[in-house]
Amino acid sequence: MDVQSGYDAVASAYADRFRDELGDKPFDTRMLDWLAERAGGVGPICDMGCGPGQVAAYLRAGGCDVCGVDLSGAMVRHASRLNPGIPFEQGDMRDLVDIADATYGGIAAFYSIVNLPRTDHMQVFTELRRVLRLGGWLLLTFHVGDEVRHVDEFLGATVSLDFHFFTPRDVRDGLNSAGFDVVDVIEREPDAESVEAQTKRAYIFARITSRRAPTR
Repeated sequence: MDVQSGYDAVASAYADRFRDELGDKPFDTRMLDWLAERAGGVGPICDMGCGPGQVAAYLRAGGCDVCGVDLSGAMVRHASRLNPGIPFEQGDMRDLVDIADATYGGIAAFYSIVNLPRTDHMQVFTELRRVLRLGGWLLLTFHVGDEVRHVDEFLGATVSLDFHFFTPRDVRDGLNSAGFDVVDVIEREPDAESVEAQTKRAYIFARITSRRAPTR
């Protein structure tokens, strides 16, 4: 079972569990407010790897022009049902074939790389840079570490998913190589166990300041 099939299988349970999660995560909402301040004047903000659309919903409530993209078609259907008026579409951030260059002013990629190995990072980061406008901002979050956790069961469904942890230095270096300018790297300890998994988190703000060719 691949990542898309795994999230299709858990989409309903995932939406029920995480649709309102930001109400218990003041640090995350503070980071999203900061993204809105920085990117909102540049263009629309995409919730990349949107799941049930909770990030897009929060940003829209704050007055942003938003949309969402997710690999899972089932997730997209739940996001559209829960958030009428926000456009969501299915897409693979390694190859965003239906999204034109320089479409977005900002991208919120909340834990969107956790199921992808580090070998996919350059492909993903290059695509994210392509669809951002000059002056646009990326907010990328992930679990901090150097391990892979495999699960065969998730939210009551049989899956085969790997959850990848990354060091902030490796992600920062990958973003720089893809042509981003990394502005802020922020780490935090986990919130209460009742709120989230007990892992250290990283938040990276990166910006497009030129259209120079990325290095590989």
